[in-house]
Amino acid sequence: MLTQIRKIKNLGVFDNYAAPPELKAFERFNIVYGENGSGKTTFSRLLACLQAGEHSDYPHLEFSFDTQSGPLSHGQKYVRNVRVFNSDFVEANIGRFDGPLRHILILGEENKSVADEIKAEIATRDDRIKRIQAITTAVAKLETERGKIFSSIAKTIGEATSGSTLRTYRKPDAETAFAKLTSPKSLSDTELEVHHATVRQVQMSEVGKLNVPGIVEPGTEKTIGPVGAANALAQRCKALTLRSAASAVISRLATHPMIATWVEEGIGLHKAHASENCEFCSQPLPTARLHALAEHFSVEDQQLKAEIDQERAWLSRVLEGLGGFTFPDRLALYPELRADFDAAVSVFATELEAVRQRMRVVDAVLLDKLTRRTEAYEAKVESDAEALKAALTSIADVMQRHDAKTKGFELEKHAARDAIEAHYLLTIQEQVAETTSKISTKEDEAALLMNGGDGLPDKRSLADITLSITAKQAQISNAHKGGEELTTHLKQFLGRTDLVFENSKDGYVVLRRGKPARRLSEGEKTAIAFLYFLVQLKDQDFDLAEGVVVIDDPISSLDSGAIYQAFSFLKVAAQGAKQLFILTHNYEFLRLVINWFQNLPGALKKQCSYSMVLCSETDVGRSARLVPLDQLLIDHATEYHYLFKVLYSFQSDGSILSCYHIPNIARKVLETFLDFHIPSKDKLYRKLEKTEFDPHKKTAILKFTNDLSHFTGKGFDPALVAETQKNTTYLLEMIKHTAPLHFAGLEALTKG
Repeated sequence: MLTQIRKIKNLGVFDNYAAPPELKAFERFNIVYGENGSGKTTFSRLLACLQAGEHSDYPHLEFSFDTQSGPLSHGQKYVRNVRVFNSDFVEANIGRFDGPLRHILILGEENKSVADEIKAEIATRDDRIKRIQAITTAVAKLETERGKIFSSIAKTIGEATSGSTLRTYRKPDAETAFAKLTSPKSLSDTELEVHHATVRQVQMSEVGKLNVPGIVEPGTEKTIGPVGAANALAQRCKALTLRSAASAVISRLATHPMIATWVEEGIGLHKAHASENCEFCSQPLPTARLHALAEHFSVEDQQLKAEIDQERAWLSRVLEGLGGFTFPDRLALYPELRADFDAAVSVFATELEAVRQRMRVVDAVLLDKLTRRTEAYEAKVESDAEALKAALTSIADVMQRHDAKTKGFELEKHAARDAIEAHYLLTIQEQVAETTSKISTKEDEAALLMNGGDGLPDKRSLADITLSITAKQAQISNAHKGGEELTTHLKQFLGRTDLVFENSKDGYVVLRRGKPARRLSEGEKTAIAFLYFLVQLKDQDFDLAEGVVVIDDPISSLDSGAIYQAFSFLKVAAQGAKQLFILTHNYEFLRLVINWFQNLPGALKKQCSYSMVLCSETDVGRSARLVPLDQLLIDHATEYHYLFKVLYSFQSDGSILSCYHIPNIARKVLETFLDFHIPSKDKLYRKLEKTEFDPHKKTAILKFTNDLSHFTGKGFDPALVAETQKNTTYLLEMIKHTAPLHFAGLEALTKG
């Protein structure tokens, strides 16, 4: 049975429903009350789609039910047959009565032997289905046990290979690996520990090649390394010291390099500023002196000076390049390589400082050459960087060894992991084989029961037995019986004999006085549709005792007399259902159903559920929900008690919408109260005048319940909000003042 609706989404007014905690579970007998338009038919459509698991009109429908056989959600087909009477059923089966109604095949009394054969075959079929279901359950249990074996060993393997970076090891991994085992080997404790150590080691990222800064060689586009450039500096320096610039030497400048440098810079400043006087003594510069200085600082001399400056600049760039080497952090290397790396880096640092020192000597020689450009001599300098180059090679070798280990890391770990995996899978081989053998035996039995064969009392397949049952049922079923039963019921329902169901080869034709019925009244259509549905519950395609029956407002368009007939037919035809849902908006019909439920025999009385559909406006539109049926509607035979509770509990939220229905309810309560308190043929205002209460408040009550409960043709009156709250209070005061015991009883029921 269906026990609870957990959620409904995207189903009309049930756009986002979740079961409230106070809503009790569905039982075998269920009543759902609600006003027209509240969502009852939409709810019945939900129940109607359970067999298919979906509804074509609501492609985005989502739902979740609790049932006695487990959860049920969108996309799943409900195991029980569901028959639903609602407007969709009427449209699909009755329509406008343009054609014959489908035959209802009811098993006849004749052909007793064939009926006995059917009974025996049904028993065989059901026994097989039951046994197959039991086998399916047993196989599922065995598969669960086998799954637990794999889950347990997967956990062991996962823990044993926890150092692996492959993936988390789970049951499907163990099952897949087990299926691929060919010749597994059991490992010794020593071998196992070695493999454990291998998989636990963490793989490190590659550090890449040694970063060697590049320097563009002067006068070319060629990029060279700073070590190679440093090696050539001494030879280049010696070549410059061996050169001299021929010039008319001024002896004082030649013997005093600092003065020569000062004078040379001064000549440049005087030329730059076009000075004719000495900027130091402000005396005119002698022409002869200027000529002598020009010869001393000749063009060849300036060329040599420029080359020396260029060489010093190049030396600075080489020094800068030597400081551009970057090495990986020692912690980025495998632990066993760090000592070699540290040693190589230490040698590099020592040799780098030595090279830098030699380069400083070269720079000092070049600086000295600037003051001795007129001399040619051989400087004693060196810039050997071979030891530095060797240190860099050692560092690069350690880095390469690290990367080589990383590249082969996964292969080694994979091999260790596979060996551990095979070792542990070997320990469950016997358990798995035993469980698999049991599963295979049971599956073979299920296949025999399904496909038939030797070893069975009836060797036919389950499908053949089912076809035989269907064929024999068709042989002895009587379509005329369904038509006769419909005619008999319709006569009793309507109290007349002018409408009958005549059987034809295509179905039932509805006749009126021997001719096809035309222009049927809405009441006649409702009666025919409802009776057709009830008789259909007996057809061979539906087992009432195992099915779910849903009936939505079967009394629509019926007069008050027919309501009792509809209830009587419903009670007789549907009370044997596995589960019954009755939906109605009619209070009189609701009372009939509740009275029936409350007088069911024995334990059946406790198998009843009472709920109602409420629909309210929200920010996104109208939204419906299922809530417990108000206890007053269950406990009392009139709606007066319920309407009193609505007034007693009313609190305006300031909107017209919340107050709009209250004048009608207030009028009903006022009329009912005065009918009992002052029974007479007087009109409402006369009865109200006879009550002893504040005359001003009585006038306000009368105007409120009279003017605002009838059609006026006017627009909405904003004063309705204030008037509703005030006059509701007046009406309750009047009832309390006039009949205090009566009011106290109603109040107690409301609060209870």
